[in-house]
Amino acid sequence: MKCSTSGSSAGASSRRAFVACCLHKTARPLIAFGYISGKLSSWLVLLIMAAVLLTVLMNALGLNMIVSFGKSVPLFGQAITINSITELQWHLFGLLILAGGSYAMHENVHVRVDMLHSHMSDTVKNWVEIIGHCLLLIPFCLLIAWLSRHMVEMSFMSGEQSSYGGLTDRYLIKAALPLGLLMLALGAVGEVLERLGRIIEPARSVEESSDAG
Repeated sequence: MKCSTSGSSAGASSRRAFVACCLHKTARPLIAFGYISGKLSSWLVLLIMAAVLLTVLMNALGLNMIVSFGKSVPLFGQAITINSITELQWHLFGLLILAGGSYAMHENVHVRVDMLHSHMSDTVKNWVEIIGHCLLLIPFCLLIAWLSRHMVEMSFMSGEQSSYGGLTDRYLIKAALPLGLLMLALGAVGEVLERLGRIIEPARSVEESSDAG
């Protein structure tokens, strides 16, 4: 998509269209990244189901260990045990939520209170989203990501691992928190730019929506 004005005689309408086009063009890769991460993370559901099934089978068969590596491997340590598989379920679910947050936001399927929102005009809805993202969501994501970096550093420096034979290298899991929040913040920036474009040039937004459908 190329953004341009209609020559030297372009008026205010053309300038608005140009600005809106630039905003949409900048927002699209940020939003697309959120969609891609969300769709990829959906495959984690299969891994979670497999981990749950494996845990049930190991319990039924009275097995404690599946395989021993003979050397330490990232996350699992010396062997894959029933405890490590049980912990893996929790962490995979956490990764699913963190990686799928942007997708849920872009698809508007996240939890919200619709008592007022459903009765608002499109312009008011866009402003509510912009203000909410700029004042609440983006600052929250950046703040927690900044604060959680110390947790990741301490986990790495101390070699933190499970205290009952579960997963090792917990810093790998904890690093998902700041990364997931930064991904959500980037998605929110994309949403802000996209909605600003809709406010500046509603006609372009309607046209693009109909073309996409």
